[in-house]
Amino acid sequence: MAGKKPVARRHVGKDAPKVAPKKNAAAAEKKFGKAARQAAENGGKKPGAWRDAEQPRVSHAAAPIPAEALGTVAVSVSRTIDASPSEIFRAFNDPTRRQWGGAFGYKVMNAVAPRFLRLMLHDGTLVSVSIGRKGNARCAVELEHSRLPDVATGERMKAEWRDGLGRMAEQLDELF
Repeated sequence: MAGKKPVARRHVGKDAPKVAPKKNAAAAEKKFGKAARQAAENGGKKPGAWRDAEQPRVSHAAAPIPAEALGTVAVSVSRTIDASPSEIFRAFNDPTRRQWGGAFGYKVMNAVAPRFLRLMLHDGTLVSVSIGRKGNARCAVELEHSRLPDVATGERMKAEWRDGLGRMAEQLDELF
């Protein structure tokens, strides 16, 4: 036994160093960059910049809108509708149920089902919709249309939204 070399044993247990093999860290750096190497050396934990990048980012404009084109006028409309919050949410969110909207062509920018939606119309104006429960089968729908260019447009849009919410209430009565 005098001529044999001792076998190197791997240290196992809670005192073991937590170091990723250099081969994996070097391969990660080669493929993904310096931050990937650091993540591999830290036991696979992602850097903070990567975690932030995974959060969904919502853009409120499909295309940049010139600052002078953005209005400062906002109008609000509210209505109580005999329907559940999920039915009203679907009437806004589901493209097959938007017949009530008439001329409103909008894109849903973000939503929190079944309480809130943020919509962008084709002209770059924003609409925030809040849906609040009033009892078992009624909801208050509060709508704020912002970035309107002038007061006259605001009044016209307020009347259109009032009519649209009325058509939505009729459509939901027919369905249920």
